Amino acid sequence: MKEMHFTTKSMFTTVNIGQIPYLNCEPFFNGLNLDGINLCPMVPSAMGPLAETGELDAAPFSLIQSFGLTDEYETLGDMGISVKGAVRSILLYSKMPLKELSGSTIGVTQESATSSQLLRVILETKYDIHPYKYVDLSDKTSSAFLLIGDQALGTHDRVPGFDYRYDLSEEWFEWHRLPFVFARWMVLKSLDTNEKDTLSNKLISNLNRNMAGDLSDIISKRESMNMEPGGIENYLRAFRYIFSEEDQKAIEVFEQAWNGLRNLEETL
Repeated sequence: MKEMHFTTKSMFTTVNIGQIPYLNCEPFFNGLNLDGINLCPMVPSAMGPLAETGELDAAPFSLIQSFGLTDEYETLGDMGISVKGAVRSILLYSKMPLKELSGSTIGVTQESATSSQLLRVILETKYDIHPYKYVDLSDKTSSAFLLIGDQALGTHDRVPGFDYRYDLSEEWFEWHRLPFVFARWMVLKSLDTNEKDTLSNKLISNLNRNMAGDLSDIISKRESMNMEPGGIENYLRAFRYIFSEEDQKAIEVFEQAWNGLRNLEETL
């Protein structure tokens, strides 16, 4: 990781917050008081490079990216995004059973490093499946492909020609009996302490307000997703937005599994 140099930010400045535009992030951002906040919408994979230059003060960083940011960033209010079991927004679609994918080409989304690495951990470590290569989704020769977020939800659990569907969060839970953590909120250590506290309180208050209601405001803004009645509410209520010890354990287990793959690559 390249060296970063930041000075302490003073109070009462506008903070730049990375905003993932996926449905599962709406409880944090819908109706958020933006006084002193500049929201910067982007896919998860775009946040890491901006963090390395100090252009983001805080964000729900992709778990994989968060591992490399701990020198300059710290966790914010134990907040993040995790789920225990099936989630429907991290889906592998395949033309063949999963256990037959060794030697195949697999398309992966470039929007999130965490999702693609979870796929690798499940295939290569859980099942000892070794694809020929991972390619961009634009490659039409793939025998299987990974979708995440709203794009995955938009398939409504079916893609013609790809008869096998695997929910990677469910695969992880069946393997480790733990939730899977997709992202965790982190904030620049150099940000003024009062600014950190204010931001954390704002986000948690807004999260609690949204989740305590019937989510109708979020649902009305997402009608174009054409999910089944009750689908959006059921989907959002499946997530865990404030981490417990179980989520922290899940982070450790995934990091160990991911590092195992990296260490193996270094020996080859």
